[in-house]
Amino acid sequence: MSLQTPRVLPAHLHAFHPSSATGARSTNTVRLLGTVTALRGDTATISCGNNGDVTLILKPDSHLQMGKLFEIVGKVTDYEGGVGVRVLGSFDWGSPEKCDYGIYEKLVDATHRVKSIYYDE
Repeated sequence: MSLQTPRVLPAHLHAFHPSSATGARSTNTVRLLGTVTALRGDTATISCGNNGDVTLILKPDSHLQMGKLFEIVGKVTDYEGGVGVRVLGSFDWGSPEKCDYGIYEKLVDATHRVKSIYYDE
C-alpha cells in the first residue's frame, strides 16, 4: 500500500491531527491547495480560497514564492495552540488567477463523500 494523502480544506485539518486517529484511518499526511500570502523564516501562510488560511512549517529546502498557488503535501501537527502542516513537499501550480478554486473544493468534497473510490478503507 502506498502513502495515502487525502485532499483537504482547512476545516478538515483537525480530523487528520494525530490525536484524532481512530480505526483504520491513521494517516496525518494530507494535500491542500493554496496561495502563499506570507513567508516568515521557517513558516509560511497559504490562503485556501474562501476556506481560510493554513500555517505551514517549512523544510530548509522549501521554495515557495509569494502570490503563487502551491499544492502542499504535509503532516498535520500542532502549531502555536492550533494546527499547522509540516511540509514534506510542494508543487507549484503557477498563478492563482488561472485556477478555479471552486473545482478543487468540489473534488475535496467528492473524495470525502465517496472515500472508497479514492482511498483504501
